[in-house]
Amino acid sequence: MKIKNKLIVSLTILVFGFASCKSKTKQIEIMQQANFDQAVINDLTAYKKLNNLVVEHMDTIINFRKAQVDHPEEIEEFAFLHDDEKENHFIQKEINFNNVPEFILPKLDSAFYAIKRGKITGFSINRNGMIEMSVGHSFDEKNNYDIYESLVWNAPENLPLKSTAKDTLINDGWRYIIHVMRRGNP
Repeated sequence: MKIKNKLIVSLTILVFGFASCKSKTKQIEIMQQANFDQAVINDLTAYKKLNNLVVEHMDTIINFRKAQVDHPEEIEEFAFLHDDEKENHFIQKEINFNNVPEFILPKLDSAFYAIKRGKITGFSINRNGMIEMSVGHSFDEKNNYDIYESLVWNAPENLPLKSTAKDTLINDGWRYIIHVMRRGNP
């Protein structure tokens, strides 16, 4: 009976292991087929304008957000999504554009709307000064994968990328990253 149980457990592990490998292979295949959006690259000047505004007010924005949370020392990054995104059910109130100092909001809105419609949903500020702008998201319904695109400024040279991501340096320290993630349980 013990041998039979060991065999069943071994076969179960083997099946799940095979499925996991197949899933990772499909993720990598989808990532390799994904293309960097030339419209995003062509509009880099507009992204730089928003980035420069965030950099100019970074300390003020971070201190403003730190004052709103219970344990600010535990937070590595602060995310901001534009109000146009508030219709999405997964977006929390505390990360929309309204959680910036009032005097900065009109400037952020202006810089945000200077970017071609649909080519940005928000940004995050990391404690080390890295800024990541969310510039694209699609869902491969057939295979159940999310494909995320982001522009990253001031990323560390050794920023680790998963095997299901790729990047390209576009200029002046800007990296364009595409990352594929399986939705839900693998």
